[in-house]
Amino acid sequence: MPAFPPGFWYFIALALAMIAWRIWGKRIVIAVQRFDQRRRDADLQAYFDRMNPNAHFRQTVDQISEATPPIEPFAKAEGATDLRTVWNGEIYGSREDAEAARWRHVIIQARNFYMDLDRTYGNRVRARASRNTLDDGGSEPR
Repeated sequence: MPAFPPGFWYFIALALAMIAWRIWGKRIVIAVQRFDQRRRDADLQAYFDRMNPNAHFRQTVDQISEATPPIEPFAKAEGATDLRTVWNGEIYGSREDAEAARWRHVIIQARNFYMDLDRTYGNRVRARASRNTLDDGGSEPR
């Protein structure tokens, strides 16, 4: 193997880095900018949340919504136009119906969380004045 002058491999590494930057640099810059924007948005939201004493309600709903499975299109044959969607093992006639059911689920879970929190700390929990306001037409809860 021939003897290379001092700094030769550093020069090769620099040349490879410059080639890689030329190929992937724009994508890297865009990814870093998106990351920075998300961080700035999160910082701004945290700032607004510090000023809002009721921000924990939104945060609770956001976390439950993130943990709730998304709505999926109904499996269909290629080329067929089927508007049905599936959520939580149930088939809905439209995406709007499935979104409404998912949102009802999120709100019920958030309400149950706060009721459990009240019970945990010994606060009295009053029954709602109107039963089944989040269910369809006052039917029994599922």
